[in-house]
Amino acid sequence: MTRAAGEDPSATLIVSGGGTTLVATDVLLAEAAGLRGLQADAEGWQARLARIRALDSAPAPSPAWTGTEVAVCVFGAGRAIDRVADQSRALADALLAAAERYGEAERRGDWVSRMCGVWVGFALGRLAPFLALAAVPALTGGAVGLLLGSVLTGTRPGAGPAAALTGFPANPRALTDPVVVAAVRVLVSSVDDMAAGAAGLPFPLAVALGDEGLGVLGVATSAAGVRALARPLGLLRETPVSVVPVGVPGVAAQPATRAAPPPGGFGDLTDRIPSVSTGSPQIRIERYAGADRPSWVVYIGGTADWSPVAAEQPWDLTSNLSAVADQGSGSYRAVVQAMRAAGVQPDDPVIPVGHSQGGLVAAQVAASGEFNTVAVATFGAPNGQVTLPPGVVAVTVEHSDDLVPALGGTAGADDDRLVVRREVFAGRDVPPDQALPAHALTAYRNTGRLMDDSPEPRLREFRATLATVIGAEPGRASRWRGIRAAGD
Repeated sequence: MTRAAGEDPSATLIVSGGGTTLVATDVLLAEAAGLRGLQADAEGWQARLARIRALDSAPAPSPAWTGTEVAVCVFGAGRAIDRVADQSRALADALLAAAERYGEAERRGDWVSRMCGVWVGFALGRLAPFLALAAVPALTGGAVGLLLGSVLTGTRPGAGPAAALTGFPANPRALTDPVVVAAVRVLVSSVDDMAAGAAGLPFPLAVALGDEGLGVLGVATSAAGVRALARPLGLLRETPVSVVPVGVPGVAAQPATRAAPPPGGFGDLTDRIPSVSTGSPQIRIERYAGADRPSWVVYIGGTADWSPVAAEQPWDLTSNLSAVADQGSGSYRAVVQAMRAAGVQPDDPVIPVGHSQGGLVAAQVAASGEFNTVAVATFGAPNGQVTLPPGVVAVTVEHSDDLVPALGGTAGADDDRLVVRREVFAGRDVPPDQALPAHALTAYRNTGRLMDDSPEPRLREFRATLATVIGAEPGRASRWRGIRAAGD
């Protein structure tokens, strides 16, 4: 089933990347591909008619010929096919030119926003000591004013500010506005520039060392700095990890496997990503038999614990920061252990799939080179800074009203991944009882089904790659749980 363009703004998919500079809706790109196919067919028929003409040694058609003569029919067909080829070529060129112009405008806008973020972050870093001094009397004055106001009005101290603070999250659009998400993305990418300004580096040097230059400083170094500051406080400390199979009670050494039909597309992939919660498995591994060697699909869930203190499982805030810093997060180490325990060999074809933190880990598994990753799909992951190896077929799915992918900063990876974006709550009410509803796995599952319905050729190619790698026969699925050990 193909969606009608403009039928539902929240169902519109924006596709970019994939080795091109085009940015457009999936429907537009599919139309352009269809017109290119029609052009190729018409040109093929032109070649066939040319061969037919070459068989006829009669003189060229003249007005005296009747409509029943073969030469006239061939001539008329050739003229009609020429028009089809010309018109399909012109329409395809126009659509692709529009997509190219949109992509160029988007790239310029991104560059301007990034450079503004660099400048603002650097300036704030330079002004940090003065801002800190100014904050002391401001806070003192605010506290005195609050106290006097409570005396004069008879209200409890703190009632007003509390209402103000809770009013922002209570606004359903506050954290799901695409403008806010884009601003957070730039802000996260500017933390290193703020540090450079505070350290007294010249502005040109700060730019040269940052994401817009050599990449020596960036989101990863900012995350590493946060971890370094938090460690003396007992926060964000990594620990050794282990994995246990989720198996038959009393048989802890072996996972309980069950039959798994091969996933048919993005909807099936997202449906099988674990919905991680405290005490549940975070990893699902499917094995499919191949002619020479088995192939594998590894599903990785998102964050379950947002406490800054590492507790009993590694799908936590500590792993989030470690993963962004590329410092061997506990969740990454647990996934690698589970893959090896499940029997994945270095040469076996592997497709990692993940949501949120799991998507970041999936991208890092692909980037590590430890396994033969042939494709990767991530959903709502802050993995824009992870560069994938050449030859890996990659699809990154982000909701433009989802704050979590923005926490990975502006995209700095230089690869050919296909990026699919969607605004979940475009033209729709945002649930008031959820802080980040566009980040929910259920929302990405809906997007996965829209991608399966999409006529966009490269999304179809990914599904074809998936089918080629895992085959058509059922496989076996196992589930695994990562556990943190005590220690530092």
